Amino acid sequence: MLYRAFQLLVALVPLAGFALALQPVQERMFGGQATQGILLLLAALAVLAVVEGLLFRYWILPRWGDKVAERLYAGSYLPENDALAQLAERIMNEKEPGLIPALEEMVRRQPGRLRGWLELAHLQQELLQDNAAALRSLEQGAARMRDPEEAALLLYRAGSLCCKVMHEPAAAARFFELAASRYADTAYGRQSATFLKSLHQH
Repeated sequence: MLYRAFQLLVALVPLAGFALALQPVQERMFGGQATQGILLLLAALAVLAVVEGLLFRYWILPRWGDKVAERLYAGSYLPENDALAQLAERIMNEKEPGLIPALEEMVRRQPGRLRGWLELAHLQQELLQDNAAALRSLEQGAARMRDPEEAALLLYRAGSLCCKVMHEPAAAARFFELAASRYADTAYGRQSATFLKSLHQH
């Protein structure tokens, strides 16, 4: 929640810059230099549109999209009706990494359930600070998914972890390539192909 608020705050910074640019625009509009004022306004609008577009396209929307996807593909369960969700919530709320092995055992008893692998990888990364373990969970989960979209999502998350957190572009490319080649007709397969192209360009 705090990170989302930070993202929105950053997105408002260009708007503040645009508001400051309006002052010289007004001075020219009312000072007999209407043409210069209009040109300055158009330039400020263009800069604002480019900056905001880049912020939303490459920073804000991808992260929000991941959260929406987790809800969409993992399902939304009430913890009191779901032992796995209840345990995962308890581990996070109590900051109790000692319970993660119990969650891992539960996940392995339900290997075809996407939510379990997502919860396990998230807790391994956040509480254990073990990116390698989180990566293994995502990869193992992808191998057990029957639904192509769910498998592609886990491979995409693995690639994103390698790229954005572990800073291992070669490993990221491997996961993105797997998702793009095996699940080309899925949303995350196509998104993986896009990220793969950007990695090759760099």
